[in-house]
Amino acid sequence: MKYYALVALFFVVAYLIPLGGRPLVSPDEFRYAEIPREMIDSGNYVLPHLMNMRYFEKPVMGYWLTAGSFKVFGQNAFALRLPSALGAGLAALLIALLIRQTLRDDKTAALGALLFLTCGLVYGIGTFAVLDSQLTGFVTGVSCAAFLAAMEPKFTRRKVALLVICGVFAALAFMTKGFLAFVVPGLAMFGFLVWERRWKEFLILPWIPLVTALILIAPWAIAVHRADGDYWRYFVVVEHLQRFFSDSGEQHPEPFWFLIPYLVGGAFPAAFLLSAAIPGIRAERKTFFRQPLYRFALCAVVLPFVFFSISSGKLATYILPCFPFLAVLGAGGVAAYFRTGGPYRAFHLVMSIWGALLAIAGIGVLVIAIGNLIPQFSSVRIIVGLLGICGAASGGLLLFSRKYMWRTRFYLFFAGLGLILMVGGWTVTPELLDSKTPESALKALAGELNYDPATAVLLTHPSMIHAIGWVYHRPDARLYSSEGEFWYGVDRAIEAGETPIRMDRDELVDLLMRSNRPEVVIIYRGERDRQFPVDMKPRSAVVNDVRAFVFPPAPAENEN
Repeated sequence: MKYYALVALFFVVAYLIPLGGRPLVSPDEFRYAEIPREMIDSGNYVLPHLMNMRYFEKPVMGYWLTAGSFKVFGQNAFALRLPSALGAGLAALLIALLIRQTLRDDKTAALGALLFLTCGLVYGIGTFAVLDSQLTGFVTGVSCAAFLAAMEPKFTRRKVALLVICGVFAALAFMTKGFLAFVVPGLAMFGFLVWERRWKEFLILPWIPLVTALILIAPWAIAVHRADGDYWRYFVVVEHLQRFFSDSGEQHPEPFWFLIPYLVGGAFPAAFLLSAAIPGIRAERKTFFRQPLYRFALCAVVLPFVFFSISSGKLATYILPCFPFLAVLGAGGVAAYFRTGGPYRAFHLVMSIWGALLAIAGIGVLVIAIGNLIPQFSSVRIIVGLLGICGAASGGLLLFSRKYMWRTRFYLFFAGLGLILMVGGWTVTPELLDSKTPESALKALAGELNYDPATAVLLTHPSMIHAIGWVYHRPDARLYSSEGEFWYGVDRAIEAGETPIRMDRDELVDLLMRSNRPEVVIIYRGERDRQFPVDMKPRSAVVNDVRAFVFPPAPAENEN
């Protein structure tokens, strides 16, 4: 149990403790904060809305999880990011359970979980408020349960139970991000069964999971159709078919090879241990892939990766479901490497290189903290200095631990990463990311320009609208001219006779020229002044690359 306790400790230190330490990043984190907040305020947990506009890009499970987190921990950064972190933790737990159930090896099981948690892409997304980490946790559950069910020689109660569990995870994954819940594990299982020459089982195994998933999905699916009959057309046609086949800019078109650097680079710093995994797999090349687990893991990495690469629309986050089984292969390779009983020169060399890099980076960060590069002596300066100390100490210990057993360097590798990630999560400030973290700037502008964000008419650009809605608690804020991602919601609002989020030039002129004009605040990124279609000179100020223009309310007419 001590190995699993170390994994749990790493998860708490590296993932949970720093969650609330940095400001929210625009636009994604504010988007995934505002939707569940509006659910809580409206009591409508069926039909997602963003800034009071219909927003059908994703189903509701991710929003439900965040809304639940808000109700328990309050509406803050920690609560917002917690579902993503728990998604990464769930995937790590499932990896460990899969290896333990298959190989009966606690060390390799714990190592697989640690390798997954120390992949850079996994950490970056797992501590950021998007839905991909939650999806990965649920999809990993589908794949693990399906594989274990396939390994049952007969149709036993255990096999049926595993297939039902597979269906439960499929339902959760579908209600998080759609049909990828079935495509990603389906590709992995199909490839594995073909490799095992058992492809006919692919016609039998999916039925229990499919029925289970449909039973669980049906209540919400029917409810959302009744709430808005266009939901499923938009979700299937636009968000799935067009995203896969379209070359339009809205669907992130990229070349076939686009995801390769993210798969390779996203595996670091865990990939430093490939210095052990690759020789280990090579040493056991005649037997390694005779193990069904590693055959399945290879299929679960390669086939979904090819699928995402074929898709016209690509984002780095799409390939996150490949990483749990990349970690399984890595853990198996590392275990094989250390079974050879050699001098482990490659491992020691890479650990020394990593230690040197950490030491140099830590000293550099410490110099920044001690010097005048951070002008004021503040809590941020102290934390940056502590980060430098952690980096320098971790690197130094790795450098000077070569004479000890390889296990010592192994523990130092993960311990150093955990400390660096824990402290590093608190060093990001609004000044560092400027307008990408506009929360503090928006609060400061309201005080500096003395406008009332609760009553003023607020206008902005699509990239800022989510932050304004969240910070000022104003889902009725408006977009000036551009629609951005709200094009569908705007069209539907106009059809329904509702007030759309967009305000065009003529509407703005009419608003500003009224004799009873309310206070109007226009907020943009960037420090430059802007031209408005009226002969007025608004008050303005800029904070951290966010500028606000304030048109005061029209003066009240004298009753005399």
